[in-house]
Amino acid sequence: MNLINQKAIQWLQGRAEEVFAQVDDSLFTMAEKAHQQDEQDRLFHAIRALRVELSDVVDGFCDGVEERFRNPRNDHPDEEGGGSRASLSSLTLVNDEDLEQQVAIRTMISNVKRDHAESIAALSLRLDTLLPCKVYDENLPLGPAAICAAFAEVLDDVDIALRARMTVFKKFELHLINRLGELYDSCNGLLIEQGVLPTIEDPLRHRNRPGRPSQPAGQGAQGQAQPAQMPAEGQMSGAFPTGNPGTPGHAGGGFAMPAGMGYSAGSGTGGSMVSNGGYGLMPAGSGAAPMPTPTLVQQLGQFQMSLPAQSVPAGQLINVTELLQEHLKASNQSASLHELDSEVIRLVDMLFSFMLEDRNLAEPIKAQLIRLQLPMLKLAVADKAFFSKGGHPARRLLNEMADAAIGWQPGENYLNDPLYREVCTIVDGVLAEYDEDEQVFVRLLETFREFSVRERKRAAVMERRTIDEAQGAARVEASKARVAAVFDALTADRKLPKIVHEWLSRVWSSVLFRTCLKEGTSSGLWRQHVLTARDLIWSVVAPMPESSVKLRRLLPNLKQRLQQGAQSLSLSAGDQQRLLGGLEALYQERQKLGERVESERERRTRERLVQELRREADSVVPIPVAETVAADIVEEDVSPELDEARELPPGVKALPAVEEIQQVVSKAIAGGPKGKDANVSPKQDDHWQQTYHLKDSWFLLRHPEKLPMRCRLAAIISDLDQFMFVNRQGAKVGVYSRAELAQALRDEELMPLEQGPLFERALQYVVGNCGESKIAITV
Repeated sequence: MNLINQKAIQWLQGRAEEVFAQVDDSLFTMAEKAHQQDEQDRLFHAIRALRVELSDVVDGFCDGVEERFRNPRNDHPDEEGGGSRASLSSLTLVNDEDLEQQVAIRTMISNVKRDHAESIAALSLRLDTLLPCKVYDENLPLGPAAICAAFAEVLDDVDIALRARMTVFKKFELHLINRLGELYDSCNGLLIEQGVLPTIEDPLRHRNRPGRPSQPAGQGAQGQAQPAQMPAEGQMSGAFPTGNPGTPGHAGGGFAMPAGMGYSAGSGTGGSMVSNGGYGLMPAGSGAAPMPTPTLVQQLGQFQMSLPAQSVPAGQLINVTELLQEHLKASNQSASLHELDSEVIRLVDMLFSFMLEDRNLAEPIKAQLIRLQLPMLKLAVADKAFFSKGGHPARRLLNEMADAAIGWQPGENYLNDPLYREVCTIVDGVLAEYDEDEQVFVRLLETFREFSVRERKRAAVMERRTIDEAQGAARVEASKARVAAVFDALTADRKLPKIVHEWLSRVWSSVLFRTCLKEGTSSGLWRQHVLTARDLIWSVVAPMPESSVKLRRLLPNLKQRLQQGAQSLSLSAGDQQRLLGGLEALYQERQKLGERVESERERRTRERLVQELRREADSVVPIPVAETVAADIVEEDVSPELDEARELPPGVKALPAVEEIQQVVSKAIAGGPKGKDANVSPKQDDHWQQTYHLKDSWFLLRHPEKLPMRCRLAAIISDLDQFMFVNRQGAKVGVYSRAELAQALRDEELMPLEQGPLFERALQYVVGNCGESKIAITV
């Protein structure tokens, strides 16, 4: 039973991944052709949602099928015993979207049961002998109803529009449901091999019999399910396939390659060059005649056409000298190589050895690119100036493929990835078609460029949307921070009336927020609204009656600005009246307070004058008490009065000027080294300085608990001084502040990948390691 379970889950997982690969392409095409912005937005949202939830959906689908193996259930949409009338009445109770989905599922189930009734009946009978509960067509764990129900359950958790959802079901029907016959034949074949009911006379007749069959129903072959081999799915096991099964086996010269010979991870010139009996590849100067260059080119062409792709171990180069050695021995011949030809073989070997070590590319892509070793060697041997021709189409083709694959990540079903398939097709085309005509590289280069342009256009659209979303969110966050900085500067250590707090928090914070989003903090409108907030606070904390005159001049214009701000937010007339009324009552109270203070001061002034007159009248007989009073009056007279130009009393914290507030706002988002590096000066931190020179750079992102991922710096979000990284498809993989990015570079969590074309970087490596060469090399 475990074998059936594992085989079925493996098959279903592979088909499900293929379904979503096709869905992604279809949804993107639909989005490109959408005429309305809302429809396009819904389709792109569906693409993002399905990409994010892909692994969970596939795993949940497989888990759902596996659960039905443990607990078989009846997932058929028709209720038992209800008949068609009950089914039709139940459909009227669901909304249109659910109804459309149910109709699609019913149609799929009916088609599978019609086309594969015999295989389903046979599988039900065989599983009935293995499972503890009764198994029939309706509760078959691998029946169409069970598979459709498991898929629909996990898809319900993904928030996508109806059009996108029905597209998923269409691809599900096309690439999985319509191929269930393969699964049924494979499972029946496996059970037959295990001796479970190897012969069934008529499964369609047996499936309705009560009880569980204990003996085979006879020896007839009619209706017997034939075993079928399961299609193998590519698994990430460390060794990647290097070609397609259709690669030619043997061609040209009758050359036959001995098993296990001709492949080496080391130098292409290594190994013994002298055979027993005097045959084989001889060292230079041994007296053996050098092999003519045209003959060597012809022999390399035979190797290119005759070596089966599957025989090349992944991650290893072809040892050309060993191939020549074996060929000469088989032909009872001996020869040496010209000095320049030996040098070319050595250079090409070093070139592809560098490619094997390049961390810019994933292993499956590298395994494909090194298959070009023999064609490149043929080119270099035939044209010794090959290494100095920077615009050669073969070099450009290799660079184009490497550049397109720099951010590619191998998934579990990477064999079906469009880029990987295209690279395999191009490499196979070179191996099959290139003989002496270099136009093969020109044609294949144009083909790959067309594919690459389509892929990059698709990624650019998704990346643009990702960047726009991130920048929009950053602008919102930055605007909130800047508005908060304004109010922190104005209200710090101040006790304000409740009505003023409501104006600031409910009304004016929204006015400032919208202005910051639309106009920015350098606009005149922003400065005007900041000044309004400052004037509002000053109007309730300014000393009275010293500021009465200025307040009376300010209030009409201030009230007008506040009312316009409230109206711009579309506050209701009742709210506006209440807020303005509360503010008016506060100002009237402050005016009355100022009048009382003014009246009290006038009264005390009159008393002081009376006392001075009495003192002058009684100056002949001084009165000590009067002197004391006079002294108090004089002391009061010389007490400092508030200057109208001074906005607040000396003991009260002054309100900052608009320019000071602008400086606070500009620093609201600024960041610097944090944590253990807070004391490090940015000018002294090399990694901090490196963050200013990373535009459009590729990185290897390494997490302790995840596989390494290649990502690209797509945008620097200036509002928050953040760095956003995306993958090859344009989806966001991470956002770092400048301090976090510097720390990630320091900890090698993010490692910059090498810049520049692959072939040129490999040549630089060759020039630096081969010493002097007689072959002209231009990087």
